Amino acid sequence: MFAPYRSFVGPLAGLTFLFATLHCGDDATEGATGSDAGVDRGTTNEGGASTTSPPAECASEAAGVAQAVCAANAFLAALSDTQKTAANPAYTDKASRTKWSNLPGQERPGLQMGDLTEAQQEAALAMMATVLTTHGLAELTGIRAADDYLAAQQGGGGGGGGGGYGSSLYHVAVFGTPSTTDEWEVMFGGHHMAFNVNYVGGVGYPVPNHAGVEPKGTFTQGGSTYAPLDPKANALVAVFDALDSATFSNAHLSGTYGDVVVGPAEYGTGSYANAAAKFPTGSNRTGVLVSSLPSATQALVTAAIELWVRDYAPETADALLADYTSSTAYADTYVAWGGTASTKIDVDVSGTYMRIDGPRAWIELSCQSGAVIQGQTHYHTIYRDRSFDYGDQLQ
Repeated sequence: MFAPYRSFVGPLAGLTFLFATLHCGDDATEGATGSDAGVDRGTTNEGGASTTSPPAECASEAAGVAQAVCAANAFLAALSDTQKTAANPAYTDKASRTKWSNLPGQERPGLQMGDLTEAQQEAALAMMATVLTTHGLAELTGIRAADDYLAAQQGGGGGGGGGGYGSSLYHVAVFGTPSTTDEWEVMFGGHHMAFNVNYVGGVGYPVPNHAGVEPKGTFTQGGSTYAPLDPKANALVAVFDALDSATFSNAHLSGTYGDVVVGPAEYGTGSYANAAAKFPTGSNRTGVLVSSLPSATQALVTAAIELWVRDYAPETADALLADYTSSTAYADTYVAWGGTASTKIDVDVSGTYMRIDGPRAWIELSCQSGAVIQGQTHYHTIYRDRSFDYGDQLQ
């Protein structure tokens, strides 16, 4: 079993100008500060306005795992004894820790948001505000809003429930005893979402992470406008648009990609084996090496990776990003795409697929036909860490 570790990293210099190329929409870009500085998340409201912040009683705690522990305890304290039993499974319950899915209507651990009081829901989201950055929380909000949008299309009304879709159907759980030194996990998810943030020895590992959205582009729900995954999709497209024709051709993957490769293959098993077997190895790792690309294109790859990793608090994200984007890592990191051979990536074509395949970092985006909104594609994405999925506590 791998021992948890972190390498030191300073600020990523020289990339800010590149993030400005990753716009989607008009020029009114949402501001970003702190851990979000320099990361252009797009110009539409990717997750809708969110005023959620860490609990007031946790303000005195230093940002990081201590504040997450405080917020998790505050959420659990807001529950009845019966609710707490359901919301706080043992960390050793590996079968439940693997019950995340891209599908609606699946069994998930914890409590359903729609069964919580408003105050309890606020406590759950305040806990997530200590785990995620502003933009990570906005993505959570936007994906849940997309489920309300789908529910409305299915006749379920604005509160969700139609066709198994809706923000009220998302679940939240805290595995184990929140601690700055021991193992525990925060899980929040539902259809098109799985935030699995594992803490091992005070170090956060936010993987596996699934995010999807239908509709994939801009939509309006409840008076707010959303496009939660546009920035990530645009960032990956920017990488491939920067390749010359020969390199673009060399990055093409044979075969058909109807979905992400390393999705929830381990669902409900309590074992990592099914997922581990999905990663390509040896000669099956194909595409073009990031280290072979011009420095400006390498920076675009870094910008794309950052959009996934910077959804999480800097105490979790900083060292991960350093490990994923080092020169050593880029000498063994491939970018590749699948789908109909073309001269450019077209996310409006079902079967279009893009990925970043590193020695640790694994990021995928798949374009699929709409499940509810016919005639349009929608996104599935996966972010995993070959070495530290589940904090390497599920071997």
